[in-house]
Amino acid sequence: MNQDMQTDLKSTETYILYRFQGELYGTPLHMVREVVPFQTPRSVPNTKKNYLGIVHLRGEIVGVIDLRVWFQDEKSPSRRPTPRALIVVDSHSGVMAASVDTIEGVCQLDSKDIESPKGMPGTFASGGMIGIGKFRQGLATLLDLRALCSAIDIATERKERWAS
Repeated sequence: MNQDMQTDLKSTETYILYRFQGELYGTPLHMVREVVPFQTPRSVPNTKKNYLGIVHLRGEIVGVIDLRVWFQDEKSPSRRPTPRALIVVDSHSGVMAASVDTIEGVCQLDSKDIESPKGMPGTFASGGMIGIGKFRQGLATLLDLRALCSAIDIATERKERWAS
């Protein structure tokens, strides 16, 4: 293999593309543990709105976050489309899943087709956003779901404690 081919292989990465709120997003495939059909999560008391609850997935309890709420979708839950998939990742908080409306597919993107997240809000700049990718399907916000799932605070700020 010649030097140019080796360079090309290193600068290309495979992404899973998905949609929520009608927008296109992508995550590097190597960060994704698996993609499964949406399961309705069991709610967990004293958690924030962005934490849908937990699901049982092949013997593991997996926390599920709603990216739409995290991205401040103000629509009432009854007006949002039902998610169709869960993207499962290993985060610092354990195994977590992000609910998404649809999976668009898997494709490769060359590093020269990614714009850096300069001037983005702090959460993105600190690891949640990789950049903006230019795909054939259009522009996609590239997210590090592992970092986002690790950074999300799910506990409410209630003062009372659970009864013993």
